[in-house]
Amino acid sequence: MAAAIEGEFFVVHVDVGVVHERPDRLRTLAENIQFAKNLGAIVVELAGRSVAEVLAHFVREHHITQMVFGHSARTGWQRYIYLSAIHKFLRDAPAVNVHIMKQQTK
Repeated sequence: MAAAIEGEFFVVHVDVGVVHERPDRLRTLAENIQFAKNLGAIVVELAGRSVAEVLAHFVREHHITQMVFGHSARTGWQRYIYLSAIHKFLRDAPAVNVHIMKQQTK
């Protein structure tokens, strides 16, 4: 998408201070960051209390017009928290097109 509109391609990871005790989660994060770098993304690691607020600020600061959220298979309260964060982002962010990419299930 970034290449099609001749824009910059950012991948942003927001650290909200949650310690992941499971090594598989840290490994997955590292693999995803490396994958983004291999695709030519500018990887940005930010910290804050709220993913939605941090991303809204980043979008505003960098004049971003397209935002893509990944959506892995989530259920129950995890799905509620994810959708709540998207809603807060939409409330706080400037006018931006939002795309949600769902993970394919087998």
